[in-house]
Amino acid sequence: MKIRGLIAGVLLALFFPAQAEQKPNFLIIAIDDLNDYVGCLGGHPDTKTPNIDKLANQGILFTNAHCNSPVCNSSRASIWTGLRPSTTGITTNHTGYFRENPEYKNLHCLPQTMQASGYSTTAFGKVYHLGAKIDASTDWQQLRTYRYGPLLKTHLNFHTGDRLTDWGVLPSGDHPRIGMLPSDPEAPSFDEDIARRTIEFLGDSHNVPFFLGCGFFRPHTPLYSRKKHYDRFPIEEISIPEVQEDDIEDLPYFKAKPRREQDIEAPGLWNHQWITENGKWKDILQAYFAAIASTDDKVGEVMAALQQSEFSENTYVILFSDHGWNLGEKEHWGKAALWEQTTRVPFIIYGPGIPAGIRCSKPVELLSIYPTVLDYAGIEQPHSLEGVSLRPLLEDPESEWDHPALTTFSDHHALRTERWRYIRYVDGSEELYDHDTDPNEWSNLSQENHPELPVLRRQLEEILTRP
Repeated sequence: MKIRGLIAGVLLALFFPAQAEQKPNFLIIAIDDLNDYVGCLGGHPDTKTPNIDKLANQGILFTNAHCNSPVCNSSRASIWTGLRPSTTGITTNHTGYFRENPEYKNLHCLPQTMQASGYSTTAFGKVYHLGAKIDASTDWQQLRTYRYGPLLKTHLNFHTGDRLTDWGVLPSGDHPRIGMLPSDPEAPSFDEDIARRTIEFLGDSHNVPFFLGCGFFRPHTPLYSRKKHYDRFPIEEISIPEVQEDDIEDLPYFKAKPRREQDIEAPGLWNHQWITENGKWKDILQAYFAAIASTDDKVGEVMAALQQSEFSENTYVILFSDHGWNLGEKEHWGKAALWEQTTRVPFIIYGPGIPAGIRCSKPVELLSIYPTVLDYAGIEQPHSLEGVSLRPLLEDPESEWDHPALTTFSDHHALRTERWRYIRYVDGSEELYDHDTDPNEWSNLSQENHPELPVLRRQLEEILTRP
């Protein structure tokens, strides 16, 4: 009997390999423009993110995780290609789509690599940058893309004429709108549709393993949310971020207002002077918190659907934001900068074999998503990836880790280790912050000829020149 059973097992493995070794599924939850204003990261005391916090307690939260570029296009291009912005040349929102470069025209992005290994690849929402041509849809078997949602012709708040900088509770009724509409005409974004379609996918049966993308738009501007989300954050109870009044005085590159305006990619975005003169700081914080809470609700709904599905025991979940966002820190509003508030992002990995409730403070990059997925799927790299698999940290968060996080914007770079942030601008000016003593990055130590500078300069050059 034992021999017959062994023979039967071998035959099953030969003719039904999927049954013999079941491949894991992957659910990728991408969030747009979410900084560390998340409960489990402690970025702001007034935020409310119970569902993201719950997921962090079910897996590993990387508390020192950083984007590879602080704007959407270059961050997402880096994630899906597995290559640094400095390699592909996609370093801003306006440097094009990576497939326009003949060198990367036929490069296998992560979903294509998963397809070639027998996975189905489906995504809903913003997974690639929407401005990077819809050709990105060819990288997925199915990609349902959306726009940012309703853009009101009549502003609720901001004055610049850029509809993407508006905020508020959408008025009910037939208010004039631009572009496509969500299935609910009073929805503040397409995130509800994106969650619904993701949930429907998880409720179906699938005869091959899946790589599923779920890309939420909020808290990207315009910061529209339902009234119930605004009501969770009474404006009189909101506190502005802890800031230092003269914080920009030791900034060699971003101190000059013309330089700051030149480097901000959305020229119509809020500026500190307008916000403070018009008393709008708490209003925008309230709008940002409400948008975060709305997205957190959707994360909870998707995770509940996964837990109730037949895939709950064999699916890895990777949740991340594409970059951070300043809300007045260093008198900066938005992205496109290289400080902690702009590069630090929520990054959680949960799934079979991943220890629960672990906080890992090692510096990690979103560039590691590609090699980590391949590692757990048992798939060879289709080309040389510049990120490092996080599997050693996922198996032992205290293991040795000598991989600083590098963030690039245009021709500027920031290096983050466990203790230090080092920034080098294109003109050669520098910033240096000691996170052991200065977590808010208020004191730029680069002007003191700090002994750590040569070490960090060398580390940065080694990464940028690595073949």
